[in-house]
Amino acid sequence: MASRTRRIEIRVTEDERALEEAAASAHGETLSEFVRRVALREAEQVLLERTSFAVDDDAARRFLAALDRPSADVERGLRRLLERPSVLPNE
Repeated sequence: MASRTRRIEIRVTEDERALEEAAASAHGETLSEFVRRVALREAEQVLLERTSFAVDDDAARRFLAALDRPSADVERGLRRLLERPSVLPNE
């Protein structure tokens, strides 16, 4: 496990602190452990929501069909790309 060397400081109201301390105690954790665990879980959820998309079957079929039909712009761009000399050395 990586060493925890960084600090995060936040300001809270007395009521917020009391609520968070009570929740931490109910979990058998220190306030720091509780806040860290909950913040990490929320951070993961926020990022997951930005990287995963749930769609119904119809939307999934339409999306996959669109991927199977590249636009003319894409085909023209690929042709132009292939006409250029490679940037990789010929070995």
